[in-house]
Amino acid sequence: MHIALLSDRIPPENRGGAGEIVWRLAQGLQRAGHAVTIIAATDGPPFDELREGIPTYHLHSRYPDRWQAYLSLYNPQTIAPLRRLLTNLKPDVVHAHNIHRDLSYHSLALARQLGIRTVFTSHDVMPFAYGKISYFVQPHTCALPPQGYRLPPFYNLRKNRLRYNPVRNLWIRRVLAQCDARIAVSHALARAHAENGLSHFSVVHNGIDVVSWRVDAADITALQAQLQIEGRQVILFGGRMTNAKGTQQLLQALARVFPRVPRALLLVAGTQPIEEQVPPALLDPVRDFVRSAGWLAGRALAAAYRMARLVVTPSVIFDSFPTMNLEAMACGVPVVTTCFGGAQEAVIDGQTGFVVNPFNIDALAEAIERLLTDDALAARMGAAGLARAQQHFSIEEFVRLMLQHY
Repeated sequence: MHIALLSDRIPPENRGGAGEIVWRLAQGLQRAGHAVTIIAATDGPPFDELREGIPTYHLHSRYPDRWQAYLSLYNPQTIAPLRRLLTNLKPDVVHAHNIHRDLSYHSLALARQLGIRTVFTSHDVMPFAYGKISYFVQPHTCALPPQGYRLPPFYNLRKNRLRYNPVRNLWIRRVLAQCDARIAVSHALARAHAENGLSHFSVVHNGIDVVSWRVDAADITALQAQLQIEGRQVILFGGRMTNAKGTQQLLQALARVFPRVPRALLLVAGTQPIEEQVPPALLDPVRDFVRSAGWLAGRALAAAYRMARLVVTPSVIFDSFPTMNLEAMACGVPVVTTCFGGAQEAVIDGQTGFVVNPFNIDALAEAIERLLTDDALAARMGAAGLARAQQHFSIEEFVRLMLQHY
């Protein structure tokens, strides 16, 4: 079978979770004996490249953000070259992932016009919202409000004003209704779609190749020496330190933890220095216990997970299915994660880590401190997380489930 995977960006151009998942799926499908092609986009001139035996095509797309609500539906920069590509490649299946900026939702309609089976995987709430959502969050509880995930009246209009497109959601709903299969990466995301007029989404959790996350002790020692953190108990945080990621709540919790666990250290893997992301008033109380690792990938990233005592993903928004949780589990590291979204479909509270409401600073601090101070608990939860990743989220199972939808 020949599968064409569509994603606005893939690694290394894209450093987000969805692009990484698309790449892992491509590798898994290839190992399973299928022909795979990836079609993505680029800000620069279009180019083709063979990456680890997988043909990749990158179509030019560049426009101001204010037009995204329109060009995400039909982008003339990419539709014409995409039509030529699909006509020449003749794939059996077009499987689209994040196409809500460059490749556009019309890519699915185009594939259907060409007689190709279409599958869409939603990684986030963009099919019905214009960005991250937190309107359902109740700081005092993890429970959903009576209206659940349903958008409040005129929510998109109020949030986006002149960038609002009144036909956007109707167009997306119509295109997705014609797909042969619709997939969400978590039950929480499928429910959010259903409550906003996008029903009949199957759930396929993202998968991970556990073997690829194994590294030698020498790799871990080298990274510790490079970062000058030998002997420290590492708390790993990945990505930008934004309010949506729960940065404020995390640093407030750590301000309580660090005086009691002075060997602990928050290691932030990301491109921007911490000082450029966090205001001094929030950073100063913990400045001596926080370190930037820079961008990590490949063996260096795996080594960072392996040397971590725990991983934290305390988002205070809807987080569909955090990729970092799977990566931590694949490395045998326990997780402290958010209760908002689909994180708890991977992390089992009290077994493979802790699921907390990040607004409860006491609970967040307690969960982190327990894993820092209880060696047996951290080891037990890490081993349970690894076993769960191998049993429920293996790349082989991920590919098998996707093939059923193809």
